[in-house]
Amino acid sequence: MNRNKLILSITGGVIGVAVLASAFFAWSAYSSKVTALVGDEEEGVDGLDNVQDKVRQFSSKPIYPCLQSVKALESNATVVAEWKTDAYKLASRGDRVYKPVTPAQFKTEIVADAKRIAAMPGAVNGVFVKPGFAFGPFKDFVAEGKMPAEADLPRLQRQWDDVITLVEILHNAGAVELVEVGYKVAKAEVQPEDQDVGKKKKKKKIQPKAAKKQVEAKKSACDVQSYTIQFRAKPDALVKALNAFATDERFITVESMSFNRGPTDQLAAALGLSKKADEASSSGSRRRGRRGAVQLEEPKKEGEGKNGIVTDPLLDDPLVITLTLSVVDFGSLAEDTKESKEEKK
Repeated sequence: MNRNKLILSITGGVIGVAVLASAFFAWSAYSSKVTALVGDEEEGVDGLDNVQDKVRQFSSKPIYPCLQSVKALESNATVVAEWKTDAYKLASRGDRVYKPVTPAQFKTEIVADAKRIAAMPGAVNGVFVKPGFAFGPFKDFVAEGKMPAEADLPRLQRQWDDVITLVEILHNAGAVELVEVGYKVAKAEVQPEDQDVGKKKKKKKIQPKAAKKQVEAKKSACDVQSYTIQFRAKPDALVKALNAFATDERFITVESMSFNRGPTDQLAAALGLSKKADEASSSGSRRRGRRGAVQLEEPKKEGEGKNGIVTDPLLDDPLVITLTLSVVDFGSLAEDTKESKEEKK
């Protein structure tokens, strides 16, 4: 190989190496640029495009991620906490605490209250209840002379106070007769572990914080008592009673309501519904009559003309209404009593 060929070979090799090196660096720079823009999932690198997409998503949300938003959230949280405190005070303003009494004292009190309620003016020979009315579940103590068990006194005091409160609200609203009083017994909830007898019970580990929350939830549980009351009242008295329940300081809710017009209904009689019922009941006797008999039309009475039937709701008998109500005690006064006792100690 002569000198010129050797120089050309060396020059070509150097140029080839330079081209390969420049291609590698170009590819490396392009790959780094793509990784910086798009990202690399294997290496866990977020590219510029992904970061910008996330910023756009955060920016398009109602709450912009900035210090001003954090301050606004903290301010809103304070407002909600204050509202919750005020709402709890408003709802629990009717909570009550009952002084300890003996069975004899409790019996004396409920008998006196029963006589007072029975003497209220109403539509039953001038009084509010019929003779011998014994207030349903309290019949044993009011009419039969039995003594309540001392262990049941706190519950009975609460229930009797609720019943008297509801009855007085109804009477003040214009109810004319108290027909029946009762209270609904809460059904005991059966735990799943109690149902599977003979099976192995799995013990769940309760974290200290979770256990503390459960205890606080049990302590803060409201005492809810439900009652059923049947009474007679005009429609306007029913409206007044419902408004009184809604605005009373005691937290009272109406769970359900049903009513009927009693044995006499002027509107049904005027529309002939009672006649249709009689005709339906006597349809069998009509079928046994002679076929083709001509039925004469009854002459129209005065007041039944082209303008239809006119009735006066004020002359209707009172409605027979059945309400299911719940009275809630939030236990706020009981908590205050416990705190005061602890402070005294």
